[in-house]
Amino acid sequence: MVDEVMKEDIGEEEVEQEQYLVFTVNSQEFGLQAMRISEISRVLDTTNVPNAPSYIEGIVNLRGRLASLISFRKKFGFEPKEPDEDTRIIILEQATFPIGIMVDSVEEVIKIPNEEVEKLPEATSTSVAEEYVTGVGVLDNRLIILLDADKVLTKSELIEVGAVSQITDKARKTSKKAETNKLDDTQTATATKEQTERRAE
Repeated sequence: MVDEVMKEDIGEEEVEQEQYLVFTVNSQEFGLQAMRISEISRVLDTTNVPNAPSYIEGIVNLRGRLASLISFRKKFGFEPKEPDEDTRIIILEQATFPIGIMVDSVEEVIKIPNEEVEKLPEATSTSVAEEYVTGVGVLDNRLIILLDADKVLTKSELIEVGAVSQITDKARKTSKKAETNKLDDTQTATATKEQTERRAE
């Protein structure tokens, strides 16, 4: 599994242009250029965002950075599925902020030379629209549908996802400010109480 191949972090070693991260959704293998991926994570606690598009699961916290979480299944019309021990989140940097894509499992990083990439055969059955596909990697008896990371989300969806991240980030800062103010009020009240007690003595 990817834990052994990538140690949960792609950024540890230099990644070649022809290397792809292979993941599965609904038993179909897909590939994204490994160089476009900053990290792979297990399922994280997710904060729901009201009125967000249905394919946005919510917001996750990546060691202090907020990332919008997209369900690959919902985005491309696959049957919804509850996360399990194999579920992974693929982190992409899009438009200066991270976006996580939740997939059924992550398999391996493999090299697929350009000469092994063919156009999507008409008979290939997939819910992913051709506009998102750069080709099909043909290795032995495997057909790996290669996706264009820049087109996985359209421009309008990127703006929408970015807005969700900004709103949540603002809410988090507001919450921290409120906590700080509450702490200041508590400290002031304590100091006032101590002064009053000293005067009474």
